[in-house]
Amino acid sequence: MIYRFDDFELDAGGFELRRNGALCHVEPLVFDILLYLFRNPGQVIGRDEMIDAVWNGRIVSDATISSGIKSARKALGDSGGLQRYLQTVRGRGFRFTADVSQISGGDQETVEPSVPTARGPEPTGEVTGGEVTPGEDTGGSAKQAAPQLDGSKKPVIAVIPFDNLSAEADAFFADGLTEDIITNLARFRDLLVISRTSSFQFRGRDEALSEFCARLGAEFVVLGATRRAGGKVRITAQLVEAATGVHLWADSYDRQMEDIFAVQDEVTRTIAATLGVKVQDVALQRALRKGPAELDAYDCVLRARRYTSSLNAETHLEARELLERAIQLDPANADAYALLANVYLAEHRFDTNPQTDPIGRALKMAQTATALDGQNAYARCWLAIVHFFRGENDKFEAEAQRALDLNPNDPEILADIGHYLAFLGQFERGVSLSKQAQQLNPLHPGWYHFSFARYYYDRGEYGKVLTQMERAGMPDFYWAFLLIAAAQGQLGRPEAAGSLKKIYALKPAFSAAAEIKKWNAAPDDLEHLMEGLRKAGLKE
Repeated sequence: MIYRFDDFELDAGGFELRRNGALCHVEPLVFDILLYLFRNPGQVIGRDEMIDAVWNGRIVSDATISSGIKSARKALGDSGGLQRYLQTVRGRGFRFTADVSQISGGDQETVEPSVPTARGPEPTGEVTGGEVTPGEDTGGSAKQAAPQLDGSKKPVIAVIPFDNLSAEADAFFADGLTEDIITNLARFRDLLVISRTSSFQFRGRDEALSEFCARLGAEFVVLGATRRAGGKVRITAQLVEAATGVHLWADSYDRQMEDIFAVQDEVTRTIAATLGVKVQDVALQRALRKGPAELDAYDCVLRARRYTSSLNAETHLEARELLERAIQLDPANADAYALLANVYLAEHRFDTNPQTDPIGRALKMAQTATALDGQNAYARCWLAIVHFFRGENDKFEAEAQRALDLNPNDPEILADIGHYLAFLGQFERGVSLSKQAQQLNPLHPGWYHFSFARYYYDRGEYGKVLTQMERAGMPDFYWAFLLIAAAQGQLGRPEAAGSLKKIYALKPAFSAAAEIKKWNAAPDDLEHLMEGLRKAGLKE
């Protein structure tokens, strides 16, 4: 459905706000506020109704609601003083005063995705993004059965309120950390995160943690503590398997308390990213222990993800088969379609196990994923990358920014987008995102180094290109030797010819010019790389 008024157009299916046809950048939460208001023009929307509609009944402060309304006004060029579109009705709520027209359907890009119907029972808990509120606690002593939160068997994680170990009363800081970790974890669409409303009920209860988590249906629990003294803070966090009490991960963070909110943002983002990666790794190890006949759709997706680290042909073939099986088992699994877009596109990017029309098939998968789950950051990321290989750079940048807005804590999304920005010649932006990705995932795949190598090559720092490719450690990947040969050629190294030969050994039909053009390189960038390869002995 598309909603129009004045110069604005809001595409509910495409998650876009446009003004005079130009895309307006809005945060996902602000988009949800605008969408609800557009659907109810002229009606007074009370505080409780707004919370139910936008925050799914979670506990939020008046300041949070006011901030959301302020941002919604700003997106429309409105303000609290003007109240041209969004009017405050004192003591009652808010009213959207513009005349709104509705248009069924919308302009879908090139390929019309077929949105499957979800299979299996409806979840009994509230699910908003990755955040879950199980059935309401009655406060009785009888144990409740763990709710069936989601038919996808995604890992369920609860974040217990962090303990305040400071001498002074400092509970607000510990609670703020806990709430921010819940919010940041909920951005990972392949995790289900117990909401604050439920997890904060553990505080003050005379109940074993394992029993409390069993009632919530949580497989993993995050515990932590804060201690402040002398202008410094130490924050500790640990990930525990709820049923067994086994510690899966722990770390501590020491920071200066110059800016309390900056510290809170930085540490919670780091913890959430680390937890997101760690829980996925634990789930993968569980999936690898299963026999082929036991695999469900989520297990297939987990196993297929190994391709994103290795980028080799054998893992690619296995990933393609697993993901095609996953969407047969669960036709509404947005994660499977998004990852399949990645895998199909590899048939074009690297000529790996190619089949017909890889870009078209990848586009269809990415569009289906975003139609199933418009808030799925990984799906948005790979829709962006499909646009990149179609030469649609504006669409690439718009979808890439949307992916970053939806989950700025996923190191793979940061590294992917940084990688492709570098190929567009936006080297500093690309390196900035890749650096964040490396910080959030220190044990990252080797390809995270490519944007740095491209950056240093552009600057003529060819020795640093070789250092980055050595760190990448990808001896079977032809693009690594392309950059190595070009850098060695520019440095006049005698081993450049040998590096060039390795490219053809890995890819006999290799054409340097065609390869670099395929990757959307600007003309001067193409010529710079070709210059280095010619110095290495390239004859084309």
